[in-house]
Order: sequence, then structure tokens, then C-alpha cells
Amino acid sequence: MLRALVIDDEAPARRYLRRLLEASAAVHVAGEAGTLEQARTLIREHRPDVLFLDIELTSGTGFDLLDELEAPPAVVFVTAHSDYAARAFDVQAVDYLLKPVRPDRLEQTLARLRPRASDHLTLRTRNGTKLIKVHELTMAQAQGDYVLLCSALHANELMHITFKRLAAQLPCPPFCALSRSVIMNLEHISHLSALPGAQTEVTFNNGVAAVVLGRVASQRLRRAVAQR
Repeated sequence: MLRALVIDDEAPARRYLRRLLEASAAVHVAGEAGTLEQARTLIREHRPDVLFLDIELTSGTGFDLLDELEAPPAVVFVTAHSDYAARAFDVQAVDYLLKPVRPDRLEQTLARLRPRASDHLTLRTRNGTKLIKVHELTMAQAQGDYVLLCSALHANELMHITFKRLAAQLPCPPFCALSRSVIMNLEHISHLSALPGAQTEVTFNNGVAAVVLGRVASQRLRRAVAQR
């Protein structure tokens, strides 16, 4: 599922587009912004995958916002003006929608975006639903009916999903199941240190705390790393 922001200085236009987007199972609207400042804040907070972005805003333009971002997400321009189309595709916009947006036309846009959605997991926590980018996940550990996720952004978060079901949703490689309770992203490993008792300390490259694996899990990990 894609994490989206709707950015438009007209509240009715935001509400209308949000309703259309929320009818799709491929999109989660994380928030709305009516100004560039609000948009900057939401982008920092939510790290969206796609912006549905108006061009002429009260406080500037959608192009101004994109110019500020070092690594902008995918962008779909939604505007009442047709004369910005050439510039929109200069910034590699996924699509250019004219207001009022037709549902069938939006569906074409979502079809272009859907391949990106496979890079995400939608998981339930005790406090609601979270979208997790697969490539950000470092390790998962089973804890009863929950799974503890470890990553730079989702440290020690309990997700309401069985370990078996989560493992089935993760690509292999780069993920490797080391036991019936631990799965690890091999791309996040920076160093393996041998410890007494055939154990291994695993150090990660993204700030996640190092972990110690037992003998069997250590053997499986070393085989997986050697085969890469």
C-alpha cells in the first residue's frame, strides 16, 4: 500500500480527491496540506511514497516544494491549469491530472503507481495500522501472536501478525529465516563476529542494535551470506 499526501490550498478539492483515493486498496492517505509549510511538515513526519500535488498554491507552487526536497517522492500533479504539463514531466511526474478529477482517469494513475505498492507491508499494531517499507526492515522476531520489528525507523514495535505469515510476505533474498522465530535482512548486515559457543554477534549498517545469534541460527546466517 502506498503512503500518500494530498497537497492543495482548496479544502473541497482535497476532500474530493481524498475520497477517491481512499476507495482504492492500494493507497493510504496519510494526511492533507493546504500550504507549503504544512506540506513540508507532513513530508518530514510521514515520508510519503507519492504526493498528489496542486501547482498553484497560495504560498507558492508545487514546483517550489519539489525543488526543496533532496529525494522527492513520486508526484502526481492535480491542477486546473493545462499549461504546466511540459514542466511537470521535466520533473518526472508520474501523471498530470486536470480538475475536476474523473474517477476513471485517477484509476489509470493508480495503475501506474501500483507496482510501487508491493514494496510495503500493511500491519496492525496495538494502536492502529502501520505501513512499513520492506527495504527498511532489518529484523523480525516472533513473540507469541505478535512479531517484534527492528529497523532504524520502527525499533521494537509489536505487530499483530504471525511470524509465519510475515515471513511469507518478505522477499527472499534479501530476507533470510534463521529459525522459526527470527528473520533478517541480509542487506542490512555490516559485520559478523564469532563468539564462544559457536554464537555470532551481528552488527547492522543502519544503527539498529547488534544482536547475538545461537549456534543453529549462526550457521544458517553464515551459509546465506556466503551464497550471496
